[in-house]
Amino acid sequence: MARKGSKSSGKLGLKIALACGGSALLAGLAGALVVLMNLSGSIPSSHEDVLQRGKLAALAVPFVLGIVGGIAGWFVGGRLASRLTDLALAVSKLGRGGTEVKVRVTGDDEVAALGRSLQYLANDLTEVLKQDDGKGGGALATMDPQVRQLRDKALPPSMPDCPGFELDGALAAGSRGGLDYYGAHSVEGSMVVYLVSGEGHSALAVVACRMARDELQRALAQGANPRKALSHTNRVLQQALPAGVCAKATLLQLSVDGAKLYQAGARSPLLVCQRGELRELAAEGLALGLDDGPVFEKSLRPQEFALTPGTRLLLVNEAALRTQSFQERVLEHTSRHTAMFMNMLLGGIEEDAGSDGLREDVLVITAKRTGQ
Repeated sequence: MARKGSKSSGKLGLKIALACGGSALLAGLAGALVVLMNLSGSIPSSHEDVLQRGKLAALAVPFVLGIVGGIAGWFVGGRLASRLTDLALAVSKLGRGGTEVKVRVTGDDEVAALGRSLQYLANDLTEVLKQDDGKGGGALATMDPQVRQLRDKALPPSMPDCPGFELDGALAAGSRGGLDYYGAHSVEGSMVVYLVSGEGHSALAVVACRMARDELQRALAQGANPRKALSHTNRVLQQALPAGVCAKATLLQLSVDGAKLYQAGARSPLLVCQRGELRELAAEGLALGLDDGPVFEKSLRPQEFALTPGTRLLLVNEAALRTQSFQERVLEHTSRHTAMFMNMLLGGIEEDAGSDGLREDVLVITAKRTGQ
């Protein structure tokens, strides 16, 4: 349900107020110019006081019209922005997997029509899930408690120390589960951080994701660099799994000289927070298990970039990017120490989820470059 009494940031209302006020002011000035020209030609010079009062009145009216137009624009824009904010909150909840969405619909304009369409969509999704549950096919494989326990036991209790960086990672569990593993391993004088995700929520996706994590971890532990580790994992999955079953992975190699990003089928970009700005960085690569080797090798194109002290990097799953105000919270807390940053970020995400809690698992890994 969209939050009762939700408020917008006021940006839309301000823009509409400025547009209405400016238009009214220009229209008033044009009318005042016409009036002044007529006054100058119709009133004799002997009535100079009358002419002056007329000029003052003609000049005052445009500003009054501008103020009135601005107030009216602010009122109309504020109401419109509030309604759009309600719709945005409802869409955000649907994106997190929730179907119990109630949209406040008032009026018969285009915004109301959009709200009704969104409500119909939420109702249809709820009905479909109920029908699936009745047939015994509604449960996702990732919701199985044993699958969750298997995944949770493989997650590291803490991230290893990384010279030159503050490194941390955490997973906030959701009711519908998820299919994400993360970890880090020292390789060739650098630290390789990885995030492995499944494609879908089926039983085969569970197997593919866990197999990808195990093979990737095994290759890194034996000293393979990220490219070789990904190639090895891809070959194993392609040989062991049915055609079309795959997993996704993102690897970030950190060193004091810079960082290198590898992505195999992953759609979530690396977030780079630097000098108060947040930008997205992505690399190219096929998902693990789709190709027997040559095409996978050719498509794997990493991104290499330099790091300055204070730069924060974030690897997140897709569920994290769909949460409300995620990027705003990152920018707000990025200057904090990493432990405090993670507490504030994940705490805000869980707070935004409301009393229903998170629907999907949210995973966040962050590395902040230290030094002067």
